Amino acid sequence: MRDYSTKSVTNELLSEIAEALQNVRGWGSVEIFVQDFKVVQIIERNIRKTNQIQNAIKSGS
Repeated sequence: MRDYSTKSVTNELLSEIAEALQNVRGWGSVEIFVQDFKVVQIIERNIRKTNQIQNAIKSGS
């Protein structure tokens, strides 16, 4: 586990965040958890939309 301080953001931490963003497939989010000025967790979430929602988005409803 790396020690990523929020007081001195390294290129390595930025690379980890960029990788997490690239792993999001269309719909999703990246969450960064900080505790005592240190990044302790990066979560990648991918959301799968149902066909009904996708059709409503495409039709503008």
